[in-house]
Amino acid sequence: MTNQPIRVGVIGAGANTRSRHIPGLQAIDGVEVVAVCNRSEESGRRVAEEFGIPHVYTHWWDVIAAPDLDAVVIGTWPYMHHRLSIAALEA
Repeated sequence: MTNQPIRVGVIGAGANTRSRHIPGLQAIDGVEVVAVCNRSEESGRRVAEEFGIPHVYTHWWDVIAAPDLDAVVIGTWPYMHHRLSIAALEA
């Protein structure tokens, strides 16, 4: 077993993601939320500042393609889940 943290990127940072998912992930030992992507770069930056997330992406596909991430959390509207999940699995 490795001692390296699991590095997570978050795609979509609406109310549920901000109130539940990001705080929940940050409460888990060995998990680091290191990237966020939201509808606009500005809103992504606000979320990053609020939660101390170091990287902001402007497009979801850049989060999925980021080589330093171990997992992504999809916090978008449900109609996007299929497309993003398939893209993440294929990455």
